[in-house]
Amino acid sequence: MPHFRIVIFSLRAAQSQKVGMQLSNGLLKYMQVSFAVGFIGIANDLVNLLRCLLVNPTYGLEKWDEAPASNTKESSFRTPGQGDEDRPKERFWLRRYSDFTNLAFMAASIPGGIGGAQFKREDFSNDDKADKAMAFRYASTSVGLFLMFMIQVGAIWSRRKQRRHSEKAISMILAVSLLTTVIAVYRLAIMWHRSPSLESTEPGTLNSPGAKASFYILHVLPEWIASAVLLGFNTRKTFGTGAFGDWRGVDDRPKDIERREKRKAKRAAKKAEKLGEKGGATVELVSVSRTSVV
Repeated sequence: MPHFRIVIFSLRAAQSQKVGMQLSNGLLKYMQVSFAVGFIGIANDLVNLLRCLLVNPTYGLEKWDEAPASNTKESSFRTPGQGDEDRPKERFWLRRYSDFTNLAFMAASIPGGIGGAQFKREDFSNDDKADKAMAFRYASTSVGLFLMFMIQVGAIWSRRKQRRHSEKAISMILAVSLLTTVIAVYRLAIMWHRSPSLESTEPGTLNSPGAKASFYILHVLPEWIASAVLLGFNTRKTFGTGAFGDWRGVDDRPKDIERREKRKAKRAAKKAEKLGEKGGATVELVSVSRTSVV
């Protein structure tokens, strides 16, 4: 997301100097689509983190090697002890909750893209097309806001119901989702305004200095902060994602476990063999050195 915003504001700076770019419908559509779905993309990324946050505490000691956190060094999730039960049914339904939320974000992204693509300079006086674009934009933002609430509900549920939850992960995901919520609420509050043209400075066109400042404070700044939080902290350790997150749709079956154990045994045998070869070479080298000294 940060690199997209660098591109956007570089283009805006160039537009201020070049009339041809100011009149470009292609750039207008690109910017509208980017701002419409950018914050939704950040929120969508949180779903995979939420899945790890919810699933990791459900593993007992006997199944812990399947947990994403077990493949994460210095994870914020505590390793289960002998008294911690494995909860496969809870894990199954938490995965379905994450799957639904992930797929539902398409219902926010697609209308946002369509609504942004409706913008054309020559259509600003066409009320029918304006109403159509507004409907898509409101649908996109409303669905996105609802799904952000679902992420927050999942994190709060984990804090209250899961004994081995990660407080650090919950605090981070709530902070980032609240930042994206600010953007969604701001958009819902201002998108009803209409403008006869992009350059109009009439009341309600959102081209006043105050309206511009509100846009940067309530739309652009939260995106940057959310991206900085996700990129600035070690998200892998915080959420115990391992290399690929919680990629399993269901728990491993007995034959899957057997296959995994065989792979582990092969890797361990190869490692022991390599260590043995190195040890033999070291002994031989020491022996030769002592012979030469004598």
